[in-house]
Amino acid sequence: MTVVNRQSFVVPDLPIAVTPPVRIVLPQTNVPLRTSDYRLTTGSGVILIALLWILVALSGIALSFSREGFVEVAAARNAQSLENAYYVARAGIASTVYQLMEKRILPTVTGAQLQETPDPVDLGIVTGEFGGGTYRVDIQDESGKINLNIVSAEQMHALAEAIGIPQEDADIIVDSILDWRDSDKLTRLNGAEDDYYQTMNPPYKAKNGRFDTVEELLLVRGITPTYFYGYPERTVDNTVVYRYGLSRYFTVYSNRNQININFAPLPVLLSIPGMPADAAKMIYERRLVKPFKNTAELNSEIPVNIGTQTMPLLTTQPTDIFTLTASAHAERSKAKRIIRAVISLQRESDNAPYQTLYWNENVPDYESVTP
Repeated sequence: MTVVNRQSFVVPDLPIAVTPPVRIVLPQTNVPLRTSDYRLTTGSGVILIALLWILVALSGIALSFSREGFVEVAAARNAQSLENAYYVARAGIASTVYQLMEKRILPTVTGAQLQETPDPVDLGIVTGEFGGGTYRVDIQDESGKINLNIVSAEQMHALAEAIGIPQEDADIIVDSILDWRDSDKLTRLNGAEDDYYQTMNPPYKAKNGRFDTVEELLLVRGITPTYFYGYPERTVDNTVVYRYGLSRYFTVYSNRNQININFAPLPVLLSIPGMPADAAKMIYERRLVKPFKNTAELNSEIPVNIGTQTMPLLTTQPTDIFTLTASAHAERSKAKRIIRAVISLQRESDNAPYQTLYWNENVPDYESVTP
């Protein structure tokens, strides 16, 4: 029997299999990033923001192009409408000239019948259509205006008051008109001569002679474009009234010292020396419905005594020189074109039955509206 010594027993070294540690991957919450990871994340954000700004810029550019295209289309359409309205206005003037010539050529036998039933020419308004557009032409005989070269200071002050020019400005305008047309270089109290006009930019001199055109008034001291052309005005009840300027009341084409009551605007009637305000309004309202055949009708139609000193200043005889103000609209458009012309009928000429004395295609819109 063999005895084993336990103390001397040695266990030989045997290889031991070691299990590798298990790697547990945790979520990235609250896990600090390495420097390389931070740079990668920051670079991606910058690129994203840059792309967003590029998209915003491209959107703005596209919107700008779209808006410009819309404006250009609208401008082209408006220009086309104005061009069409221009020819419609010219057609209105041509039609009115023809009717005025026809009116003058008609035999006296039918003239009496036409006076009983006034036509549009008698009433001073002609309307019609042309090329799909519509026109309206206001007719004003130059005899219904005040002769700028012979008007008195009294009548100019009365006219200025009638159209709403303040007294202080009226004093300057009246004296300056008188200084402009007289032959001397003496300056009135509120007037102007060369020393004033030489301070203008550019400088010029007082004419010291007759007015050749009404537009010369724009060179005279105190006459602003508003006083010359007129202006629209809103009243206390929120309605718009149109105040005409001096250009509608003065003329250089009539040599008469009389006013045609069938064509005179109300301010002109009010400015006639000795004319009662009530009589002026009655004359104006009556002639809009039925023109006067002669001044003798005033005694039977107007219940206000006009006076023997004022009656010689009135007439119903035309001068055959007319101002035509044509306003026209193109079809399906609000664009308006206005042309003003002064024409003179030539009765004794077959080759040139009328002559154009004045032509203006840049008339303010509100001048075509009846106040």
